[in-house]
Amino acid sequence: MSSKELIIKEFDALIENVKTSLEDVKRFAVGEAWKILQVATASLIQTIEKFGSDLEGPEKKTIAMELLSNFYDKIFLAVDIPVVPNILEPIIHKTVKAFLMVLVSATIDALVTTFREAGIFLKKRLDENPYSKEVVKVSYVP
Repeated sequence: MSSKELIIKEFDALIENVKTSLEDVKRFAVGEAWKILQVATASLIQTIEKFGSDLEGPEKKTIAMELLSNFYDKIFLAVDIPVVPNILEPIIHKTVKAFLMVLVSATIDALVTTFREAGIFLKKRLDENPYSKEVVKVSYVP
């Protein structure tokens, strides 16, 4: 089984646990949806680091964004938006999701940095300019 398949399998288990724990909830406030997405993001990042050691950073983030987008679709069937009539919420739902996914993307970057600084993940030290298209040597610092 590939590392991506392992990550998906682990995250699917998390989705099922969340679905079970929230099965009686029919509508979510935007703030609550955001809190749940933050926890799911932190959990997914740790799962990706655990099983995706053969993956590069951009590939890890792509996988994370895809899985979190699917998580949103499976968990948040209805998000309550204050001051918006319920009849219009389905129309605005895509915009809310897009906005939250922008926040999730920034959260991924922040959490990876935080986890590295806190020693949860190994720090990468780049020996050359990380923005160049040249091959970059990477060494790990505990």
